[in-house]
Amino acid sequence: MPASRERIFNLPTVTKTVIVALTATQLVVAYGPLEFSNWLLTTFAFIPARVTLEGGAEYATMLTYFFLHGDWTHLIVNALALAAFGTPVERRFGSARYLLFLAASAFAGALLFLALHPYEIAPVVGASGAISGTMGAIVRFAFTPGARLADNRGSPRTPYDEESHFTSLSQLPLNRQAMFFLVAWLAVNVLLGVFPQAVGVSSAIAWEAHVGGFLFGLLFFNFFDRAGRHALSSQ
Repeated sequence: MPASRERIFNLPTVTKTVIVALTATQLVVAYGPLEFSNWLLTTFAFIPARVTLEGGAEYATMLTYFFLHGDWTHLIVNALALAAFGTPVERRFGSARYLLFLAASAFAGALLFLALHPYEIAPVVGASGAISGTMGAIVRFAFTPGARLADNRGSPRTPYDEESHFTSLSQLPLNRQAMFFLVAWLAVNVLLGVFPQAVGVSSAIAWEAHVGGFLFGLLFFNFFDRAGRHALSSQ
């Protein structure tokens, strides 16, 4: 009996589709007619001052900025991060909840940026805020013994829910691996915001949007996770 072949790109549906959509959008922006590319960027990029002063339909840009990227490097980094961190979250949440989660994380990232820079005129683009949301969600289950992506050392000092395999917010400070990831992630993003030249980026990095998306994923994990929702309803 021939051995089954493992697919090279074993990505779940929404993660794969989103990466294709981001790539298609970047192709249009990079190689489409210049006038049309400029219209896409000026219409769908998130510009905080425009949202603050005009409101209305401009709030929609707090979602549409997700599909736009500054250049191919920006897109490739985000696509790889989405494949790595989005895949386990989609498999845990299910496709429909995961899609809603990505949108909510992107909006949360833009919302924090807007709160801190309400009159900023520089456009904000990229899927980083939503991807940061997946990283925040992963903190809640990837380091929990028995959960997907977790190791099985079963340390008695590491708290977890035996039925649902996620770490509650109250137990999170006791999970050393999760806390190390959380603190390291926050430190790296703040440093990137202060010293973007360290990674060869000449323009500013909207690290505030990353933090907003990450905190959303961390705090609202239970609302999108089936096991988490069951735990909430039984409280």
